[in-house]
Amino acid sequence: MAGTIRDVKVPWRDELLPASFRGQMFHVETGSKQSGRAVVVHEFPKRDFPYSEDMGRRTMEFSVRGYIITFPVDTGVPLYSRDYRVARDALITALEQAGPAILQLPTMKPFRVMCPQYRWSEEERAGGFCIFDMTFVEYGVAPSASPPASTEQNLGQASEALRQNVLRAMSGLEQQTAAAAASAPRPGVTPHAQR
Repeated sequence: MAGTIRDVKVPWRDELLPASFRGQMFHVETGSKQSGRAVVVHEFPKRDFPYSEDMGRRTMEFSVRGYIITFPVDTGVPLYSRDYRVARDALITALEQAGPAILQLPTMKPFRVMCPQYRWSEEERAGGFCIFDMTFVEYGVAPSASPPASTEQNLGQASEALRQNVLRAMSGLEQQTAAAAASAPRPGVTPHAQR
């Protein structure tokens, strides 16, 4: 039974979405979400038992390690480009822009968040590759405001449209990449010896 891992149908893999923030895509190495309940513990003098008061859900926080890497051919999508710096600079601009935006992680529904902090790093030994460590916090709703007009369904549709754009750009790239690799000169081999 020959084939590739893509031939095995697994629901979570079929529904993977490209990761993005403010529309700028990146690859994800790790992602985590932290939340819970906001609890105030009341302790009383001369009593052995406290009282824990539930004050509602805590703010969701996301820690994401993303990366951008050089792609072997240009596809028209900045993340899948021979010059990784285009996608890197676009993501930096998106992270530094004021106000909330949509964070889409590959296996989660989209969230409206803000980015209070990020760090990107590059190493000389790993040319064409950079890492982003990003922190996002749930934007939420101001106490006096009504909920935002964007619904979960609208966000989901926007994420699926982005996924379809990437799939369209990537179709046929395996053959294109193989052809480019076959025609590329090999180090230490003269052109006459390659025939």
